[in-house]
Amino acid sequence: MSPKRPSPRRRTEAGTPGGLAVERDLRARGTGCVTRNRPPLLGLAGLAGALFLAGCHSPSTAIPPEPPPTAAVMLPPVAANLAPSLPASNPPLSSRLPPGANAEFPSARPAPSPRPPTAAASPRVVATVPVPGQRISNVDYVDAAAFFARYGLRTTAAAGDLRFTLAGGGNRLELVANDRDMAINGLRVFLGEPALVRGRAILVSRTDAERLLGPILAPSGIASPAPPVPRIIVLDPGHGGQDSGAVNTNLGVFEKTFALDVALLLKPLLEAKGWQIVLTRADDRFIPLPQRPVMANSAHADLFISIHFNTVPGDTRTTGTEIYTFPPQFERSTRSWSSGEKDDSDAQPDPSNRFDAWNVVFANALHRALLAKLGTFDRGQKIAHWAVLKGLNCPGVLIESAFLSNDAEARKVATPAFRQQIAESIANGVEAYAAQLAGLSKSK
Repeated sequence: MSPKRPSPRRRTEAGTPGGLAVERDLRARGTGCVTRNRPPLLGLAGLAGALFLAGCHSPSTAIPPEPPPTAAVMLPPVAANLAPSLPASNPPLSSRLPPGANAEFPSARPAPSPRPPTAAASPRVVATVPVPGQRISNVDYVDAAAFFARYGLRTTAAAGDLRFTLAGGGNRLELVANDRDMAINGLRVFLGEPALVRGRAILVSRTDAERLLGPILAPSGIASPAPPVPRIIVLDPGHGGQDSGAVNTNLGVFEKTFALDVALLLKPLLEAKGWQIVLTRADDRFIPLPQRPVMANSAHADLFISIHFNTVPGDTRTTGTEIYTFPPQFERSTRSWSSGEKDDSDAQPDPSNRFDAWNVVFANALHRALLAKLGTFDRGQKIAHWAVLKGLNCPGVLIESAFLSNDAEARKVATPAFRQQIAESIANGVEAYAAQLAGLSKSK
């Protein structure tokens, strides 16, 4: 059960690091984050006309904004049938843990230590000859050793026919039989389908091989065309207005406030590197979830980053950082594999599926940068049918930097220094991803 939300008066008068103090800090920077009646801003001139033609513009919302660094237009509130706010958190591991193992720190396999971000490696051309597969439970599986041989990997260890390691050329995959939780180059990643053992071979789904693991190992081998080197980046501070998101009642802190603050810290960091930045909201207002990717598409975004903080109702122990992309067609969300959850796979393709592989490359760059700077527990790279990622015409991710349901981690988030670290981590990840794309374009 979600924690009871304090009244609006309690929110602004709490005087905690995440309440009044943060709002004062935002006011001092001229953001107007506590203004209730100002519309959000988009940083592209001409977008207002496009939204008006689409039936999205409302003259009643035309309140002049404070002059931003770039031209800005206003987006109206969208009424009726609002999508529900994002669920709290996905359980981190499958149920296949040994008796008594801690789901957050399983004794079966500790989370790997992240490697620090490094400069983008030289693009590597890999063979694309199809590897024969076999149909298991209506899923196309391939022999991992045969598939990843094209990347210079070979099986170096198989412990008890349950754990398999493939390594070579500076890359390393660690797979566990009947599990989706694995590691690639020191980072925790969740497969869309469990790895299976048949005979002496470890199998992975073809979708995972081609759209998850392969792109991380060698973006140069991705079959779909590479997106352009990013110019326009949309930052989406989660929640807002009547939707507080995660709430820590002990500390009186709210996800919506921290998410906005990180976005406002991140914006000038990215602008200083030459990118044009668009915010889905620049103050404390609610934007319906399906409207956020529409805003990104209208802005002709090259990247979309939704900024959030996590929570587990009734659980004050869970900590860490996780990052999400939209699932490939036919694949379930990571959470849907948990006990009691329904299969939420979708047989219909989504526009964002055109960027499945590039979503993964972008998420991997951010994942490594976040862990390297924040030092948080690695909760993994996951997939989810989040409404804010659905329908995007560019690579997009949703970041859960830390857990507000854990008091110790929430206290960190409540400090301006830690939020600055989050913003710098995201900026580092964006820069690493852009460098990869630039390297690919130079190699052609």
